[in-house]
Amino acid sequence: MNVSEEIRRLGTAGIKSIQTTFPRSDSFFFSISRFADPLYSFTLIIPLAAGMHTVLATDMMMVSVMAEWSNTLLKWMLMDHRPFWWVQETTVYGKGLRPALRQTPLTCETGPGSPSGHVQGASALMYVVLQHVLRASKGRLSDGRRRYLAMTLWMLYMILMVLVGASRLYTATHFPHQTLLGLVAGVATAWLFVDEGQCTLTERWRSASRPKMLLASVVMIAVSFGAYWLQRLMGVDPQWSVRLAFKWCERPEWIHVNTTPLFSLVRDCGSMFGIALAAPNNTRASRDVCVQGSQPAPAQCGDRHGVHPVTHAGVPDGG
Repeated sequence: MNVSEEIRRLGTAGIKSIQTTFPRSDSFFFSISRFADPLYSFTLIIPLAAGMHTVLATDMMMVSVMAEWSNTLLKWMLMDHRPFWWVQETTVYGKGLRPALRQTPLTCETGPGSPSGHVQGASALMYVVLQHVLRASKGRLSDGRRRYLAMTLWMLYMILMVLVGASRLYTATHFPHQTLLGLVAGVATAWLFVDEGQCTLTERWRSASRPKMLLASVVMIAVSFGAYWLQRLMGVDPQWSVRLAFKWCERPEWIHVNTTPLFSLVRDCGSMFGIALAAPNNTRASRDVCVQGSQPAPAQCGDRHGVHPVTHAGVPDGG
């Protein structure tokens, strides 16, 4: 017995069950799926966050870039199928009746299926927001209230992730195991780039100089090109999933270029260059925090703007 094929067969049964149980829920699940789309993160969610909190938006941008970039590389490595074409290509059903999965305008994505990019991106992005809220509550709420807040936020986080995963099953875009892997990968990515600790990269990328960040951007491009041409050298067509999507999608107009792996890599590498040009990010973030009216340490605000924290133009405060 082929274990991977059996997992996909069971996943297909679950997808069919969801589509049968919620036959008229397109608008709800479509809204959830679009909210979790990495494209919306880059074009809507992060720009809105930048208008309210620069530090939060910078962390969201960095995590979104790394989550989508690593997701694309993982998809090329794992080479997993999507439900809407797998049910037509597999031999697991023999000559028996194949499940009829309903296709929607969101079904025909062109990249490999695992891990789910929507779940990975949404879980990483919302993890950043959650951690920023918890950090902001320090010193403002008692320990008991902070524990209650953390419990509530984590519960809402898991509910949202379940809904995002269910929306990807409803549209027959992913198998259940692909959404679970996306959740794990998303949380791991966000933890690595926004949590504080010796095992994370948070302070390293925030304090990295512009040349170092530009070098990191060049490395990202090199790794992306390397992953593409490595597949070609191994006799694997990097566009194999695109061909299957065109083959089995019921309506060609449902196929969009922004779902291709190459489109994601171009967006991520370009965004990384933007982050690099703003480096060092901790210096810029500290300056913006001062402008926005927070109360950071004097060394972060007073000295940085040429104003001593105790005196102004050589005259002590108070005359």
